[in-house]
Amino acid sequence: MKHYALLISFLALSACSQGSEDLNEWMAQTRREAKAEIIPFQAPTLPVAPVYSPPQLTGPNAFDFRRMETDKKGENAPDTKRIKETLEKFSLENMRYVGILKSGQKVSGFIEAEGYVYTVGVGNYLGQNYGRIESITDDSIVLNELIEDSTGNWVSRKAELLLNSSDKNTEQAAAPAAEQN
Repeated sequence: MKHYALLISFLALSACSQGSEDLNEWMAQTRREAKAEIIPFQAPTLPVAPVYSPPQLTGPNAFDFRRMETDKKGENAPDTKRIKETLEKFSLENMRYVGILKSGQKVSGFIEAEGYVYTVGVGNYLGQNYGRIESITDDSIVLNELIEDSTGNWVSRKAELLLNSSDKNTEQAAAPAAEQN
């Protein structure tokens, strides 16, 4: 069996050795006909770098934080000296309104944030935008948020947390209202 395999491989290899004269002749003819031109090297032109001149500083205290601070004394400015409540560290998108409790004239809402349920009432603060609860109803909590605009003025806007009747978070759980003051 080994002899037959050796014989077949010998025949296959001997068939490949013939016919190389045509190939060698074609290669020689192609080399004779090929004309190579050497193109002279041209150095690339470098772009001119723009000149940068930094603005002049207005003195040794150019970045003094007191000079750069906006005027936080607007008619809608939040009370920054007030101690922040627990729910002010969460954004409204991370809170869920999960229930309400009415006891006489007092109405309390239940807010879930990070797995804990907190009790809130009218006047409590929610969210990271100084939101103060204005009303608690059976299906929503309405709050007034204070947002600082680009000029440093404080703008009031309404936001609403809708009652979450299922265990899943809905995209409309925290929806800012369209009207602004």
